[in-house]
Amino acid sequence: MLNGITLGIIIVIVIFVFLVIISLLTNILLAPVIRTPKKVIQEILDIMNLTKQDTFVDFGCGDGRLVLSAYEQARCKCIGYDISPIMLILAKTARVVRYPLVKDILFDAQDIFQVDISKVSKIYCFLDEKSMNILKEKLDNFVRGGGEVYSYEYGLADLKNEKKVILSNGNTLYVYRGA
Repeated sequence: MLNGITLGIIIVIVIFVFLVIISLLTNILLAPVIRTPKKVIQEILDIMNLTKQDTFVDFGCGDGRLVLSAYEQARCKCIGYDISPIMLILAKTARVVRYPLVKDILFDAQDIFQVDISKVSKIYCFLDEKSMNILKEKLDNFVRGGGEVYSYEYGLADLKNEKKVILSNGNTLYVYRGA
């Protein structure tokens, strides 16, 4: 017969396995992992020209590599949003390991279609075409307000002030800056 402690441990293990399975399904079905290639991260950051006064946001930040690199380069406020619990755990762990006492780096599970970007100066995204089209009006208003948007591989149709930069890996970085 099982005692209370053993039963508690078994229940915790079952719940943990269940949550891991749910997280993996979320990752596979809702937020597939497609990362910005490591070899172009520094190139992208150089194009973005972040300064300490910027507030930088990465929509779909994944494991947070770009956010952490942006902080390392500019020491500005950096925020990463993602819906994948696994990716957020990886990002938060990397932040704690690299910058344990820094409060200017935040990773959060927010709906990027609803998140407030009024205090943000620069946005980076590597999202699919459908997501970019949904965000189009929001990003257009953001750019008109003086913000800058950098999108890897997928542009925003009919958005003014579009600049295409071909990166060293042959892929395109779309840059949108207010007039």
